[in-house]
Amino acid sequence: MTAGAQSIKGKLADPADNKPLQGATLALTPLKDSLAVKQAVSDSSGQFIFNGITPDTFNLSVSFIGYEEFKQVIVLTDSIPNLDLKTIYVPKASLQLGGVTVISKAAPVVQKGDTTQFSAGQFKVNPDATTEDLIKKMPGITVDKDGTVTAQGEQVRKVTIDGKEFFGDDAAAALRNLPSDIVDKIQVFDRLSDQAQFTGVDDGNAVKALNIVTKSGLRNGQFGRIYAGIGSDGRYTAGGNVSTFSGDRRISIVGNFNNINQQNFGSQDLLGVTSSGGNRGGGNRGGSRGGGGRPGGGGNFGGGENFQVGQQSGISKT
Repeated sequence: MTAGAQSIKGKLADPADNKPLQGATLALTPLKDSLAVKQAVSDSSGQFIFNGITPDTFNLSVSFIGYEEFKQVIVLTDSIPNLDLKTIYVPKASLQLGGVTVISKAAPVVQKGDTTQFSAGQFKVNPDATTEDLIKKMPGITVDKDGTVTAQGEQVRKVTIDGKEFFGDDAAAALRNLPSDIVDKIQVFDRLSDQAQFTGVDDGNAVKALNIVTKSGLRNGQFGRIYAGIGSDGRYTAGGNVSTFSGDRRISIVGNFNNINQQNFGSQDLLGVTSSGGNRGGGNRGGSRGGGGRPGGGGNFGGGENFQVGQQSGISKT
């Protein structure tokens, strides 16, 4: 067994009735490095697992609304490739109040039916971070180098903002061009197909989806970011994006100019923005422009705006 291939797993339950605790947040922290925290969330059967763990001594903590915080020191050695903690019983919290005001932080992760909801404020990122940087901090969500997002073991096929489409089916473009400081919550769920939503009958074509809930005070306004850099031999890069939110209307423009053969979005991203929707009642429109001033140089510029077709009123922008 090679280093880094070990795991720690277990199950959470209520000691009174042995019922599994779903949606509890677990944190595994090495005693020698309190910043190297791994997080996990218990599933519907109370099961949890930490993968890719190297031998060390850890603090395990469990947080769940209505229950006492559970803590335990765990030692993982080379001789135990896969440590099974069996069932951990977490007692309910007992609290008597007499004119006392209790103020607590929101739980970083809560389970609401089939939806896993993350509180963005509980995950620390740099001031200039994108939403992609933010979700990388959330347990159960990973982002590959090419921008592919995986949540709960499935690829995220759809990203919406406050329930509305943004950048069509291009999850990477939506996440890379939204600043993290406008995000209030991230919701992960299985989204029914358009046909199933219309008929009310599940056709088995649901996809993993991610909905970004924005902060209430930032749902109307403009935001964006710009960047620039210069290097040796006259190399340069500059770009940015700007988005306008007004009610249900979402407009975003993304630009990048450089002479280092770098693109802010690829051909697949452009297709996601500019292709017309083939399904009745929806689609996208947009445009792109590329060019370069000298060999090895290049630039790209693109924008998109969602629209929908109403059955009575024709085309209405969203």
